[in-house]
Amino acid sequence: MRVNGLDHGEAGCLRGLEAPFRVSTAVARFVDRLASLSPQEWDLVQHGIGTDGAELTMLEASRNAAVALAVRDLISSEQFDNLYGPFLLVIPVESLDARPELD
Repeated sequence: MRVNGLDHGEAGCLRGLEAPFRVSTAVARFVDRLASLSPQEWDLVQHGIGTDGAELTMLEASRNAAVALAVRDLISSEQFDNLYGPFLLVIPVESLDARPELD
């Protein structure tokens, strides 16, 4: 079935379409780093979440940071800092942009 020029499967799901954008390298590195944070680093993140007056869960803060990385070139520096802020100390943005050093 075709609706608005898109091919829909029997259950109404889109098929045969690829994601329009690839996940950026910085976002992928951020997600990888999340998995390896130490308990002390998570404490620092939790402290960063609680200091701006808005109550966020770790999941919300992680999602906000990943979105900020994905759209960094489309938002202001202030918006980026607000979204990524809780992770600045434990996952510096520069560490996500750096190319890996080869031996």
